[in-house]
Amino acid sequence: MRPNPPFLVTASLALVLLAAAPAGAQTLKIATIAPEGSSWMNDMRAGAKVIEDHTEGRVQVKFYGGGVQGNDKQVQRKMRTGQLHGGAFTSGGLNLFQTDADLLSLPLLFETIEEARFARAHVEDELRRRLEEAGYVNFGLAAAGFAYMMSNKPLRTRDDLAGQKIWIPEGEDAGFAALQSLGVAPVVMPITDVMTGLQTDLLDSVAVPPVGAIVLQWHTRLDYITDVPIAYVYAALLIDRRAWDRLQPADQKVVREVMEGIYRKFDKHGVADNEEAMQALLDSGLERVQPDPAEVAQWREIADRAQQDLAAHGEVDPALLDQVRTLLRGFRKNAAGAGR
Repeated sequence: MRPNPPFLVTASLALVLLAAAPAGAQTLKIATIAPEGSSWMNDMRAGAKVIEDHTEGRVQVKFYGGGVQGNDKQVQRKMRTGQLHGGAFTSGGLNLFQTDADLLSLPLLFETIEEARFARAHVEDELRRRLEEAGYVNFGLAAAGFAYMMSNKPLRTRDDLAGQKIWIPEGEDAGFAALQSLGVAPVVMPITDVMTGLQTDLLDSVAVPPVGAIVLQWHTRLDYITDVPIAYVYAALLIDRRAWDRLQPADQKVVREVMEGIYRKFDKHGVADNEEAMQALLDSGLERVQPDPAEVAQWREIADRAQQDLAAHGEVDPALLDQVRTLLRGFRKNAAGAGR
């Protein structure tokens, strides 16, 4: 028997696929830097399957992991043109979508995880509201815990910090200014280029949560961890409102319930996972560096002034920053009173 011409095979396959797809089916294409095979990707893909099942195939979620769609700015551009419909971003990239969304990740804003949780509990709803008003549906914040400076030499004093080529994500202008005020030399590059930067001496330090250092294997190029919480890191999944509005209301509800559940899980375990990762780094041979408390207090004073300058120049919302600072003063006063 003569085989079917290729165009007939292709046409037949297309008809089968069209018949299998529910009428009005929508595919949400979402990018993330989470590596394939990681627990994060596994949970998100499992959520995509639940969404597909509970919408009877009307909503399908396709994740592009491992940063294959590019850095945060590239993903943002693809969202604008409709090539992508969403992305999972850490706090440093959220300000591409709403200028104050990364407020809680300002360097040296918090001293303890309890402070970060307290402030976040009071302002998270506002940050989410601002993202929604900017046109991006989101499903809550998921904490990854604190980022720490990891380096190739011990960092104990401002003299040690001077000239350190420390990585900072693209678009994190507020963080850039705050770190620069400490005397370091922030180097802006995509997260996908950091390993190359460490291998070629373009970078000699990074500020990253321990769990991120392990997942991305950066710890293999570093020797020291400065035991000072540099920044509170969190993540959010954003979907462009234009793509979201194409979903049926009942299907939107399913997506919200599933993805908010996943992000609550991420948030619940993120800090503990980060603390375990810190111990794993120490067990692997990285050395913990303990700066003098008076030195750290000076770092915080400098960062505090940098934050005020950012607010004065409109880089962050002065009212929202003042609200967070007021919350922290009250929290610290109560904590000091309880410690007596």
